[in-house]
Amino acid sequence: MNGITRRAFLAGSMALALPGLASAKSGLVVRDLLGREIKLAKPASRVVLGQGRFLSMIGMVHPDPMGILAGWADDLNRIFPNEAEAWHSRFPSLNALPVIGRRAGSDFVIENLLMLQPDLVLISRFNAGPVESDGSTAFIRELTQAGLNVAVVDFAQDPLNDTVPSLRILGQLLGQETRAEEAIAFYQATLKRITEAVGKQTGAPTDLVFHSHAGVMPCCASIGRGSFADLAALVGGHSIAADVLPRPVGPINLEYMLTRQPDVYVATGGLKAEGSGGITIGANVSADQARESLARIVSDPGLAELKAVRNKRAYALWHGLNETPLHLVALEALAGWLNPDHKDAFDAGKTLAEFRKRFPLLPQDGVYTVALDPLE
Repeated sequence: MNGITRRAFLAGSMALALPGLASAKSGLVVRDLLGREIKLAKPASRVVLGQGRFLSMIGMVHPDPMGILAGWADDLNRIFPNEAEAWHSRFPSLNALPVIGRRAGSDFVIENLLMLQPDLVLISRFNAGPVESDGSTAFIRELTQAGLNVAVVDFAQDPLNDTVPSLRILGQLLGQETRAEEAIAFYQATLKRITEAVGKQTGAPTDLVFHSHAGVMPCCASIGRGSFADLAALVGGHSIAADVLPRPVGPINLEYMLTRQPDVYVATGGLKAEGSGGITIGANVSADQARESLARIVSDPGLAELKAVRNKRAYALWHGLNETPLHLVALEALAGWLNPDHKDAFDAGKTLAEFRKRFPLLPQDGVYTVALDPLE
């Protein structure tokens, strides 16, 4: 993990500098992930989600997420329709929640956003765009110049470093500091348990390949750094895409995969749409359905030649796990897959069940990790 030992990482994660929360005469002053000050007269009560997938995080820190939402982006409905269906079933009021577009920064109109009269707009690092020398971005300036309060939180690009401060920022902005700190304590304790169970790695990391959106995008989109690749690195894995990709994510060709012959193959998916051909996994999906979709993907003549597939070290993850603290479920699954001699120490399903117990507002009822071998 870029030369950082697991022990050093854990020590650092526990000692992360807290995002600034200051008392102002007329309200709150909170620093977001970019270090920007957001000044609110009171905890936000009309929130627009610049990324619909933030809904899970709001549900972790606020007892009534639907009561504070003024609008949201449409990405959850478009990208993970089965997840959206689960949320709509749990909270029918979502059907009437105004939609600002596919995601903030792409196709929504600021005038329409202003009509919602939000007191806070939440966006991700990706939504925000490239950070300039003043610590802001062109998109953020466009929103703030229109009189909107904008905060950047993120759970996707650098989940191991951004999750704790992002949860804390949300708790401060929403006036739910206690609930946020409880979520953080659970997150940190679970992270520590998984990494300590892996133990000290003395040998070379295990090579693996991530096949992103398998069966939907041309072969093969992959992840070299950040996101799932960083999770794998923490528990003894090395993404072979990192050796050829100039950016964190991008395409690698099948010939490269066949030449490198990684020990482990991990497909990601979740687009449960008719005819998509991808991995069927996530909300309201059974283990048999997920496994059958994985078997179909790896039956491709090229992928079938991978050593990992022949040895039945082929697996699948719900792609959306990389955009929520639920990435701990992916981390635990990866820990078992990459360390088969210690696989009995890891139970991703149990960790998912614990999330459901602690955060009952999250409708994650389904299978989010699966192995090609039904005995695993």
